[in-house]
Amino acid sequence: MKTNRFCWAWCVVVVVWQAAFSAVADAQPSDRRTGSASERPALEQPADPGKQQTPASKKAAPITAIVGADVHTVSREVIRRGTILIQGDKILDVGQGIKIPSGATVVDAAGKHVTPGFIAMRMSRIGVDSSATSGTGLADALDPFDRDMKFALGVGITSGAVSLRSSSSSSRRRAPNDRFLGLEPEVTLNEDPDFNPDFGDAETQVCQCCGLPIQPTEPITPTTSSSVTPTKYAVIKLSYGELDPMLVNQSPFFALSSGALTGALNRHTWRRSIASTRRYLADQAEHEAAVKAGKKSSPPKKTVSDDMIRLVKRETYLRTDANSADSIRSMIALARELDYKLMLDGVTEGWLTAGDLGEQGVPVILTPRNRRSPRKGHEDSSGSSIETSGLLERAGVPFAVSALSSSISLGGLAGRDLTSLPLEAAFAVRGGCSESTALAALTLVPAQLLGLEHRLGSIDKGKDADLLILDGPPLDYRSYVETAFVSGKVRYDRTADHVYPVFDRATLK
Repeated sequence: MKTNRFCWAWCVVVVVWQAAFSAVADAQPSDRRTGSASERPALEQPADPGKQQTPASKKAAPITAIVGADVHTVSREVIRRGTILIQGDKILDVGQGIKIPSGATVVDAAGKHVTPGFIAMRMSRIGVDSSATSGTGLADALDPFDRDMKFALGVGITSGAVSLRSSSSSSRRRAPNDRFLGLEPEVTLNEDPDFNPDFGDAETQVCQCCGLPIQPTEPITPTTSSSVTPTKYAVIKLSYGELDPMLVNQSPFFALSSGALTGALNRHTWRRSIASTRRYLADQAEHEAAVKAGKKSSPPKKTVSDDMIRLVKRETYLRTDANSADSIRSMIALARELDYKLMLDGVTEGWLTAGDLGEQGVPVILTPRNRRSPRKGHEDSSGSSIETSGLLERAGVPFAVSALSSSISLGGLAGRDLTSLPLEAAFAVRGGCSESTALAALTLVPAQLLGLEHRLGSIDKGKDADLLILDGPPLDYRSYVETAFVSGKVRYDRTADHVYPVFDRATLK
C-alpha cells in the first residue's frame, strides 16, 4: 500500500514538472543549435510583427572612397583629380565633386592614376588546379590562395580566361631547347626560301631531336574525321583569399585550334556540325510553336552542345588562331559562309589583312612582340610587322593584347611570361596605335570579347569594383601597381605583399 502511494505521488510530481518546463520553454524559446534567444544571430531572431522588414532597413555595405587620382575610365574621358566610391563589390559613383558619405574609408590617391583591372585573354595554371575540367567540378578546383595570383595582381591583372584541361585538346609542340618565346622556331631555323611556315599554326609538329618542323606529307590512307571538341575556358577573378567571387563564366567563347578547321575533311565535319545545330534549333522552334498552339508534339532529341547552340545563335564567338595572311582570309571566309561571330588569335600577318578584318568586323587578339621572319623573296607579303597595331586601329579592328606566355614563369623567362601583359600594350603604342586604344586592349575590349562588358573593362557606375591604383601613367614601363582592388576588396598591396621590388619612382628618372 505504501509502495502504491509512493508511485502515485511520484507520477504527480513528474506531470507537474513537465508542465512547468513546457511553460518556461514557451515563454523563452531556445534553439539547441544556436543557444538561447539572446544568443542567436540577429537574422534568426523573430521579426517584430508591428514593424515591416524592408531591404532598405538592412545594414548597408561600407563605402570606400578613392580620391585625388586621375581616373582612366576607358569608356569615356579621363577624370582629373576624380573620386570613386565603392560599396560592396560595385562602383557606387565616379566623377568630380562627389560628396563622400560620412564614415567612408578614404584612400588618398593624389598624384596617382586609377584604371580598370587588366584582363588576360589567355591564362593557364593560375587559380585553378591543373587537372580541372569544365562542369560541376570546376568550382571545387578553384584555388583562391594560389601564390601566382599575387604575381599577376602585381602587374595589374585582375581577371582572365583560364584554359582548362581537355583530354582531346592539343597544344603547340616546341623544341625542348626553345627558350625564345616570341620568335617562332619553324621560321627562324628554316632557310628554305619557298618554305611556307603556315601548317595550321597551333598543330605544327617539330622534330624532338633537332627542333626543325616536320614537313607535311600526303597521307597514304585518308584520315578519319574527328568530332568537333572545343578547348574549354573559364573566366575567373583573381580574388586572392576569397573563393566566392572567383568563377565568373564557364563558357566565354567556343575555342577551336585552326588545325580543326584546316583541310577538306575537317571543314566538312565543321559544316556538318553547324548544319546539325541549325536543324535542331529549327525542330525545337517547331515543337514550341506546336505546344503553344495546343497541339501534341514531342521535343526533338538534343544531339548538340549548349556551346554550339550559343555559337550558331551568334551569342558568342568562335575563337581560333590564324597567323598567315592566307589563313586569316580563309577563316574570315568560312565564318561569313556559315554566319557565326569570329575572333582570331595571333594574326602575325594581320598588317596585310587589316582591311579585310575591319570590313568584316572581326576582332583579334594580338601579341605585339611576337615575331615571324618573312620568307625570302616575299619580304613585302609575309612575316610580322611592328606596325600591326596601328594599322588595325586605323582599319577599325578591335583588338586585345596577350602576352607571349599564358603562365607565370620564374625559370629564365623574365619579361616574356604572363606578367609582361602591360608591356605588350606599350609595344602596341610603339606600333602606332593611340594610348587610349592600347589601354582599351587591356581592359574594355577583352571584356567585350568575353561577353562581360556590363561588368568589367571600364570605370562606370554599377560595374564591378576591379580597380588599380598606379604610381604613374598606366602604359609607362616605370609605373608600379600600388593597390589592386578585386570585387571591391584590396587583394594586392605593393608595400605589404613584397612580390616585386619597391623603388622610389623619383630614382628611376
